[in-house]
Amino acid sequence: MNVVLFSFIVLGFTLLMHLIFVNVIIGAAAITVSVRYVAYRRRDPGLELLARKAFRVLIVSDLFGGVWGTILTVLMAGLYPSMTAIFMNTYFYPVAIALTGIMISIPLIAIYWHLWGRINPRWHSFLGIPLLVSVLLVPIGFRYFFAGMAYSPLNSINSSPLMNPLYPSLILHTLIGAVDIGAFVVAAVLATRENLDRQGIKISLGVGLALLPAQAAAGGYYYAMLTRYSPYVANNIGGPLLGYSNSSPLVYPAFYVGVTLAIILGALAAYALYSSMRGQLPRRLIIFLGVLSEAVMLIMEYANDMGRYPYIFVEGMSGVSAASMIDELINIPLAAIYTMLFSAIFFAAVFSLAFYYAVLRRFIPEIED
Repeated sequence: MNVVLFSFIVLGFTLLMHLIFVNVIIGAAAITVSVRYVAYRRRDPGLELLARKAFRVLIVSDLFGGVWGTILTVLMAGLYPSMTAIFMNTYFYPVAIALTGIMISIPLIAIYWHLWGRINPRWHSFLGIPLLVSVLLVPIGFRYFFAGMAYSPLNSINSSPLMNPLYPSLILHTLIGAVDIGAFVVAAVLATRENLDRQGIKISLGVGLALLPAQAAAGGYYYAMLTRYSPYVANNIGGPLLGYSNSSPLVYPAFYVGVTLAIILGALAAYALYSSMRGQLPRRLIIFLGVLSEAVMLIMEYANDMGRYPYIFVEGMSGVSAASMIDELINIPLAAIYTMLFSAIFFAAVFSLAFYYAVLRRFIPEIED
């Protein structure tokens, strides 16, 4: 492998690690705010308990997601300074939207947690609205980058940065998928507890299962937009089963695997929910569903991003190559690329173990105060 491919892999791996936590943040935020409001309206302590536990998952995920976001930013600026400059210039408004969401969500998370049980439940429930909006602003802003990379005609580089035709389908697919993943992960975390929250597990499983058809429809809508505006990416993702030739063997097999695993996820989730409704909680299966939902996301995101290679910005069936975007002022030796890659893998293992310990053994108690 050359330096360009390794740089692409290092950046992509870091992005995937970041997205593992980001999707949980978005999903847990949606569950927390909606369930908290229903708990207030019904005065249901069981639902409030679920909201508190989901919010704890959000807090821990936000800590680790922020760390990987910082690593991603540093690598992107170091390896691809030209791409970073384009993002900060051409895509200034999406960047501003995302950064606004980050700056608002951080204090709101602290305020929301600190005021839980200290102010009127009605006002606390309403406080969740700006919290959820601020969390959603982050992917709403940053996800525009990916639409811009998949469809970036050179003659419109200076056009309105908020008019990319791929963006509506991509952000819809992203947000539905994030809530779906968050629901499965919350259910998985609850299933690890000795003191089982059966109601919370059934609700989380139900949300995850209910959103799978919507997620599949949004994915189909996004792929249809790719075939129209980014045929190069659609060709690499679709492969021979969808009638394309010369597709990348690094991409379309992953897409097929992702679709297969998504179908398996739906079938197993339906069985788990059915068993739960009958009073039998398949704990190991529910935990596995949380892991499987993240795995599907990783594979699909890999296919979507690797579908652009060797280009960073795609225009029709060609584009701006990654080689032209890599840092030319500093000669990066292959040994340095290896070091970054293996360091990323090492930190992934460390943070995964720390995340497991924080969520399952320390931060989420068996009994809420």
